[in-house]
Amino acid sequence: MKRIAALDSIRGLLLLLMTINHLIWVSGGYSIIQNVTLQPLGQFGAAECFVFISGLLAGVIYSRDSLTNQQVTTKAFHRAFSIYRYHVSCLLVVFVWFFIASQLLPSALPILQQSAHNVIDSPIETLLASAVLVNQPSYFDILPLYIVFMLLLPFLVIGYRKGLGWLIISISIGIWFFSSTINATVLQPLFDIVFSNFKLQLSYFNIFAWQLLFVSSSLLGFMLQNKTLHWRHPVLTVLTVIIAVGIFAAHHGAFVSYGINRWVLYSYADKPELGWLRTLNIAVWVYLIAVIIQRNPSVLHIKALSYIGRHSLRVFSWQIVVVYLSAPLLHNLRLEPYYIVVVIVISTSLWFAAWLSEKNGQIRLKFSIGLAM
Repeated sequence: MKRIAALDSIRGLLLLLMTINHLIWVSGGYSIIQNVTLQPLGQFGAAECFVFISGLLAGVIYSRDSLTNQQVTTKAFHRAFSIYRYHVSCLLVVFVWFFIASQLLPSALPILQQSAHNVIDSPIETLLASAVLVNQPSYFDILPLYIVFMLLLPFLVIGYRKGLGWLIISISIGIWFFSSTINATVLQPLFDIVFSNFKLQLSYFNIFAWQLLFVSSSLLGFMLQNKTLHWRHPVLTVLTVIIAVGIFAAHHGAFVSYGINRWVLYSYADKPELGWLRTLNIAVWVYLIAVIIQRNPSVLHIKALSYIGRHSLRVFSWQIVVVYLSAPLLHNLRLEPYYIVVVIVISTSLWFAAWLSEKNGQIRLKFSIGLAM
């Protein structure tokens, strides 16, 4: 299966949207631009789609016939370790920033500590708990998800190859269905025994719910790679359009007179628990975007967005650090008329991160060629 440039563009767009939202949230600000960046199409946002696309591409890449099961396992575990290295590197940078701020910008500490607790009071314990993925400060909860999912991926691919795809997806749906009773808070007493000096920051996302996004998308990726997915049908297309338009209209207040507003919808589309309405909304848009890409592969390809989408791990890691570094400045500017301009300008640093990633890759390639010669 050839690389689909439109998917890189979509992933780049999702990275940009997440960065803008994170910058606004971390600074305690608000902007009307979030009508576009937050959940413009219905009851789902950038994070869910980002996880789904990552799972889809993982399913495609790691299920190639040229890879043995052992090679799949080695590559997936190596990728998980790479993600972990970026996660720990971001933690170290942010923790150093906390201590610099404590000495030079003490007035900035309250806004920083809203997103990362206990860093100043219990720095060693907080760093260790975060390094083992138990403590997850705000905006540090996506990479741990990916680490776990990549460690799980070889077992999924091996199962798919054995024809156990429907069994795996059934188990995944079952875990998602009961996820509200098996979330991380159930393990809080166990965590408290080990990390008794402070209250942990647990992930915003319930991994037992969000695994459904990765498992289902990796299965779709596997089926696409092996050309066993027959997904298009005129009736299904019409049905998905009706559902997408209906949720979109309800999301934007078309049925308020009937008592259906965003808060009512959110009760069925809970984000941390991946509510059923959110799951349905994601599914219909995945289908519709797939139809668009199949009919016109280039229509959703935007080079500028594709550029950052191709370097998603490094760009995402960069934005975590930038969000924390920018928080004090943006907090002070949050009531200024040019606040959102500053947010957008900071967000453009994603392209610089992608450029650095590309240059680093070129240097490593030249070095490898030099060694080979």
